[in-house]
Amino acid sequence: MPPASSTPTGRPVQTARYPNTIWSPITEDAFRHHLVTLAKQTNAVPMDVLTAADIDHHNSSLFLPLATEKKVADDLAYIAAVTEGAQSVAAVCLEQHIGNPIVPDHPTLAIRVAGMDVINEDVKRMLQATVAELQSHAQPMTLERQNSTETIFRLIVQQHEQKLLGRLRSKKWTKPKHLARTHKKPLWQDFDNLLHRAQHIYPRKSERKTREAIATSVQEIRKLYESFETSNTPTPQALEELVKTTFSWCKAPLLGDYASKLESAGDTRQVAAAIKTLRQLEKIGAYWRIAQDLVTVASRYPHVFRNIAVEYISPYASVPTSIAYESWAHTCHVHAEIQLLVELAKSASEDEQVDAASAVVRPRTIGTSKYLCYLCYLFLRYHGGFQMLSTHGRLYDQWTVPDLAEYDAATRRKFASVLEHMDEHVLQQIQETEAVVWRAEPMTSRQNLLLGPGADGLREGRDVGLDADALEVGVDGLGLS
Repeated sequence: MPPASSTPTGRPVQTARYPNTIWSPITEDAFRHHLVTLAKQTNAVPMDVLTAADIDHHNSSLFLPLATEKKVADDLAYIAAVTEGAQSVAAVCLEQHIGNPIVPDHPTLAIRVAGMDVINEDVKRMLQATVAELQSHAQPMTLERQNSTETIFRLIVQQHEQKLLGRLRSKKWTKPKHLARTHKKPLWQDFDNLLHRAQHIYPRKSERKTREAIATSVQEIRKLYESFETSNTPTPQALEELVKTTFSWCKAPLLGDYASKLESAGDTRQVAAAIKTLRQLEKIGAYWRIAQDLVTVASRYPHVFRNIAVEYISPYASVPTSIAYESWAHTCHVHAEIQLLVELAKSASEDEQVDAASAVVRPRTIGTSKYLCYLCYLFLRYHGGFQMLSTHGRLYDQWTVPDLAEYDAATRRKFASVLEHMDEHVLQQIQETEAVVWRAEPMTSRQNLLLGPGADGLREGRDVGLDADALEVGVDGLGLS
């Protein structure tokens, strides 16, 4: 399925002139031809899903631990990606400023937000209100403090109402244009397969009580979803309650065990469909998790959240191309993650990570609403300035990097070196792929509620029959409990 059309306007991608260009070791045309060759050999999925392990090499109690920085950035990116479709991708990075004493009016936390398209004003208002609530929560105790989680949750669900209804495949959902002709049964009707799979996952007599308990649990959540769908006038409160109940359902240990056993139940279409249903439930329940976790982090690190500034990165214009894997592809785009990296490179040298004198921690990771694509992953990996990189492994050859006259010499050399290493990596993969390697199109991210902290999430659905809706997913996030 071709992506939704990009914004028709934006900043120019190419302002540099030879020889001061990042495409000096390898031309962009040659690079793109290599990408298309690799895409043809691998069904445009050159690598398996890779989920970064939780690591932390920064132990100062002043700053957010790396894993927490990543999770907050992921969660903010997830709620910033409101619209449906391939263009609904957001990326976020956090810069922490903790002075001693704190400089008056200087932000203690700078949040940068980028999107494939312009972040619209409604989303900005929701993010600003969320940030204001977190900032207020970080002040000395007030009577309103206890309501922060509910306030943020209500803001998020209100803004994401259509996206939630889309996940429910509800008749109340106003479909985007690219899905206008699709007709699929509502999500609650998929629960029958979850019930049936439980008979196969727990077939022994000794497992009868477990099997019956799972059946009861699935039937209860099915009834709730069906009731929401069949109600003529569902209220916003009903949608909020649906999300909260889904979160609690996903966090039940019994359901976690069921999800884990489905992992090793074989690569049948029925198992893949059950996993897909569970993933959708995780993504619905995740909205309540995010509201709770953001407030929890603000409570644990109030000095970080005391004064928050949000900056929105203007996207770049799409640029024409005649070199593409898909026949419908005629333009290249600057992904949100690369937009952030470019802004950071322009604002400071790439090796400045911690400035102890001014108590600043520059972004050590990039949060995303979906896992990194194959090329963003390679760029960040060879750049070397960011940690905790997860990728869904899919190659979008309509990918490019801004080549700007305003880069200083060090940035230009760095980006040129990264692109050269990426090209070498791609060429090596082409050489090592003697025959066509076919991988199913991956789900682009996951919310790990069922399998709990430390889990990699449910595995990929391997069946050819998994449809494009499987790609409309959110970002990885682990609970703070």
